[in-house]
Amino acid sequence: MKTLLLWDIDGTLLRNKGAGKRAMNRAFAQLTGEAGAFDSLDMAGGLDLNMIGGVFASYGVDASRMDEFLTLYYPCLEDVMRDGNSMLMPNVLQVLERTEQDERLYNAYGTGNVERGARIKLAHFDLNRFFPVGGFCYGPVERWQLLQDGVARAKQHYGVDFAPERVIVIGDTLKDIAAARKIGAKVVAVGTGGHAYDVLAEAEPDLLLADLSEEERFFAFLSE
Repeated sequence: MKTLLLWDIDGTLLRNKGAGKRAMNRAFAQLTGEAGAFDSLDMAGGLDLNMIGGVFASYGVDASRMDEFLTLYYPCLEDVMRDGNSMLMPNVLQVLERTEQDERLYNAYGTGNVERGARIKLAHFDLNRFFPVGGFCYGPVERWQLLQDGVARAKQHYGVDFAPERVIVIGDTLKDIAAARKIGAKVVAVGTGGHAYDVLAEAEPDLLLADLSEEERFFAFLSE
């Protein structure tokens, strides 16, 4: 049975210590002269374009300047990723390499990042090679919609019609769990990011891991 794994990035694959927020603050300051515009945002499980749009509205910036902002944001993010504060979550590389060796498993992104931003983050750790395709924040959408888009793109790329029950979302927030339920997917929650282990447990994901060092539990679940 073919299984699609839809991976979140921030808090699941990487600990970025606010890299996206710092890069957005820099870009917004360059665009408008306003400092710290994103400081008050809780970005855990959020969607890039939704959050940026909200800040634009708060500061009276016309939405038509989004592309201009993103053009500034990408080099800011590249700079921030080089500052030494980002790191891989435990055992991520080993798990991804193992999924690549299993012909039943297919990897894709399922992230609230815009695609270029996501790939800048993962390029720092040479992880884009595991993810030829995915669902990204492509507009003012809900999280479940970008997951749905990731499934559709994976079907097209891999040529596999993944059954809903064989789509597994891996994330670190309650938003990941809710979005997975919305599209009929299973969900693996990891207690490494936006919401604490006990909080995730209350939402009853199909599998809850402290982190991906629980490798054998993870792969046993994928084999069910």
